[in-house]
Amino acid sequence: MQPVTSDLQVVVVGGGSVGLLYAARLALAGQSVTVVTRSSLQANQLREQGLWFTSLDGQKTKVTVPAQPIEAGLPAGDLYLLAVKQPDLPALLPALAGLNRSARVIALQNGMGHQELLADVLADSQCFFAIHTEGARRHSPTEVEHTGTGTLRVGPWQESDRTDSVIASFVEGASAAGMTAIYEKAIEPHAWRKLLANALINPLTALFEIPNGALLDSPYPQGLMRELFEEAAQVAAFAGQKIGEADWQDIVTICRNTSRNLSSMLQDVKRHRPTEVQSINSYLVRLGKEAGIPTPLHETLLRVMLLKSGMGRGKEGRRQ
Repeated sequence: MQPVTSDLQVVVVGGGSVGLLYAARLALAGQSVTVVTRSSLQANQLREQGLWFTSLDGQKTKVTVPAQPIEAGLPAGDLYLLAVKQPDLPALLPALAGLNRSARVIALQNGMGHQELLADVLADSQCFFAIHTEGARRHSPTEVEHTGTGTLRVGPWQESDRTDSVIASFVEGASAAGMTAIYEKAIEPHAWRKLLANALINPLTALFEIPNGALLDSPYPQGLMRELFEEAAQVAAFAGQKIGEADWQDIVTICRNTSRNLSSMLQDVKRHRPTEVQSINSYLVRLGKEAGIPTPLHETLLRVMLLKSGMGRGKEGRRQ
């Protein structure tokens, strides 16, 4: 890991597994990072206990990061990394609308639809998107484990030849922190491929309550994944995306590389929190209906996941 040469003030919005993972890795590399959490309780715990990061090789390190709750607003920063789940994004829009126009925002949400929400409050020049395939597991409000390697792709939603200096500096800093970070001219094609991966891996692991790699342990879940992939690929083709065999192999590779990881949807089910199934599988079902493309497997999986997550609602304890 090389020291970060960037002097960006990075604000990580979200104290879940992804937010804590990026906050820890950037801070360990010398980047200036502040974490914004949902609750004052988690912010206090991070300030008092520190952020404990477990690397892929099992090494546990204490990281000191400033933290504050979202109720205190967003602190001043050059770059805001939105690491909240898509259902939590609308509540952030008023705060994002008040950001300085020189600030940049990178949205890390799964699924589709968040680009439209952010376009209502941010200028095109401010708003960027990221697709990542890193594995992370939050063990407590102050503990996160890196469970799988992946790639971080950052760029505008639609193709642009303009290179933003703030985003380029962030990508350089992420690379220095040991991440495989790439500045892309357009994120939309990568978002579609991540959508397909999430539509297969997340609901199935949440439904069967298994880690990602277990989907490859038997021909039955892997066969179901393949059928779901074929449905989704037809919908993607309607949206102008060319999805082929290489994309299927990429999804299998993600399962292998994050074999120990519990998907974000499974973690939400275990915590009795709303999942992102509406912005993932539901998006495919809605677009399929618009295109006249049947998606019976995704529709069934959507209904089952809504039922499963709904059955646990109300059982959660105090949120962190």
